[in-house]
Amino acid sequence: MAILEKLRVKAGLLLAIVIGLSLLAFVLSDFLDSSGSLFTRSKYEIAEVSGKSVPYTDFETLVNKLEQMQKLQSGQTSLDEATMDQIRNVTWENMIQDMLLEKQYSKLGIDVSEEELRNLIMGENPHPAIAQLFTDQQTGVLNRQALNAFMQRISTEDESSEDKKYYLYIENEIFRQRKNIKYLNLIRKGLYATRFEASLQQKEAARAVDVNFIVKGFNTLPDSAITVTEKDIKKYYKENINLFKQKESRDIRYVYFEVTPSQADKQAASQALNDLLPDFEKTDNVSQFVSMESDEPFDSKNYAQGELPDSIGSFMFSAGQQGAVYGPYFDGTAFRASRLAAVKYLPDSVKARHILLRASQNNAQQIFHMADSLVNLIKGGTSFATLAMLYSADGSAQTGGDLGWFKEGQMVQSFNDSCFLGKTGDLKIVPSQYGLHIIQIQDQSRPTKKVQIGTLVKTVIASEETDHGYYVKANEFAGMNNSYEKFNKAIETEKLSASTRTALNLAPMDKKVNDLESARALVSWAYKAEEHDISAVFKFGNKYVVGVVDKVREEGPAPLADVRADVENRVRQQRKAEKIVAEIESRRASAKTIEGLSRSLGLPVEPVTGLRFTSSSLGNAGIEPQVIATALALEKDEISEPIIGENGVYVLAVNNSTDPTEAEVKTGTELARNYVERSYAAKTNYSAYEALKELAKIKDNRREFY
Repeated sequence: MAILEKLRVKAGLLLAIVIGLSLLAFVLSDFLDSSGSLFTRSKYEIAEVSGKSVPYTDFETLVNKLEQMQKLQSGQTSLDEATMDQIRNVTWENMIQDMLLEKQYSKLGIDVSEEELRNLIMGENPHPAIAQLFTDQQTGVLNRQALNAFMQRISTEDESSEDKKYYLYIENEIFRQRKNIKYLNLIRKGLYATRFEASLQQKEAARAVDVNFIVKGFNTLPDSAITVTEKDIKKYYKENINLFKQKESRDIRYVYFEVTPSQADKQAASQALNDLLPDFEKTDNVSQFVSMESDEPFDSKNYAQGELPDSIGSFMFSAGQQGAVYGPYFDGTAFRASRLAAVKYLPDSVKARHILLRASQNNAQQIFHMADSLVNLIKGGTSFATLAMLYSADGSAQTGGDLGWFKEGQMVQSFNDSCFLGKTGDLKIVPSQYGLHIIQIQDQSRPTKKVQIGTLVKTVIASEETDHGYYVKANEFAGMNNSYEKFNKAIETEKLSASTRTALNLAPMDKKVNDLESARALVSWAYKAEEHDISAVFKFGNKYVVGVVDKVREEGPAPLADVRADVENRVRQQRKAEKIVAEIESRRASAKTIEGLSRSLGLPVEPVTGLRFTSSSLGNAGIEPQVIATALALEKDEISEPIIGENGVYVLAVNNSTDPTEAEVKTGTELARNYVERSYAAKTNYSAYEALKELAKIKDNRREFY
């Protein structure tokens, strides 16, 4: 068990394993083998991949598997919403990968044999996910004996055991990664650079030119000089529709009514504190009283001089006797009274080391026995550091359990108290929420005076009556302004601009809307609503919210109405370019040189030296890839045709060029080929999978369920 705990900790978070190793998740045999005849498309469909429907229930089963594995790895019985979001996202990616890539594996005959898998785990060079767990961090040598012992024990355990489940999960991830690597290697081997391609690459990279150019900018023609018709706009939009693709998104606005405590609420909090104050001053058990009556838990930390706010610290360290009370006082959000609970002389910092044994409901007794055995071994002279490296489930195991020096409050309470209330040389067994610690106090700093204070807190919060008043106000606003026109007018007439916020381009699975707490419900509503719909009242944190959908964008080409201004500008620029080209062409024939054409057009000649295929800009003209490409294709003293660039129409001439010699081309071709092939290989991991996703036409309905 101890070795597996070591494995878990060193492996890090389960989600990091899944993402970091780029492994494929669970086997979706039901998806891959069945025709889907038992499931018809309905409101319970969470996805459609290559025309195949995926039921929500099947996806949720996969989520539950990964959730249970995460709980097993972390020792937690429940996971927070942020972790669950990660799990759902990882499950989604793994599911899509599995559905797409398993088909490719099957077509290509890609598989991993039992012998190959065994070699990946137990062979001369084990997979990194296994090797790092059984490698001595100080020597860098694989502990083959520990690995063999672990594998032998795992092989005899029942598959329902936690250890076996966890190991089988990692084994399955290695299996999946191996198949994926084989698939990607096949693609890489199919991509190679020919000698001609390599030679061309080398020539392009090595050639440099010096050019002179003239440019007539589009801004030299006023917009009023160009007529753009409706027909022109529609024609350009139709011919260039791919330029206007958009992702699915929503723009919303919302008015919020922030619930703030009233004066009566403030007075109620003050009175509540004053009512408790006499008992607080007399109680013999400050920590218990605070725990029962205060809005904040008892702070058991022992504070040194200078660690408390000046006024409180000065009072507590100069108080004549234990039990003195400072306050009541108001800190802006709560009424407080602080009492001197204890004065102690404790070290400011402690140096310790520990061995962490993780416990569960199934092995608690076994772990306690193991802790006793390890303590006896240490007392008998066995190296603490060696035992920590072998048995500790904490990251400090790699350094023999050494935690170095730490101050009070840096460790969990039970661990902290054991170290600061104990003495140098103590060897203790201490439980915490992380498991069972075997702690050895190695050294302590000189004791100093410290104070422990108990603070009775009554936070000023809005009462139900106050909260309800804001709800009524928000509900009245929503009811009276239930149309887009009324909503907009009310913002102006009721002067609500300061309480109105805009959220642009909300994606289907977004959970955050500006600073609203857990605002998933608002995003979900926006995707079910129509454009200009008004929402009912939502509550997020201390804010009541009424929203409106300003804009609905669907996946695919944006409607012409949405991009009309952009299309019109593009057409106008196109027309300007045509006029400028015609003007240049009319004078170019009579000009023998770039300088002559410059004088004829009244444009200055601008020089650029050392222009290469990899150059990002054309001197002061800025980024002009089309012009740069043309320049490198020209011969010396050749005047180019007019070139339509990003900012205007250019004409240029090469006045000098540096070309590689035949010998340089010959020696550089192999290097260029390696460069091109590396470039192909670098794109394989991402591009191959993205191409499969595009062909699959994936329909993502997760927003309907989460």
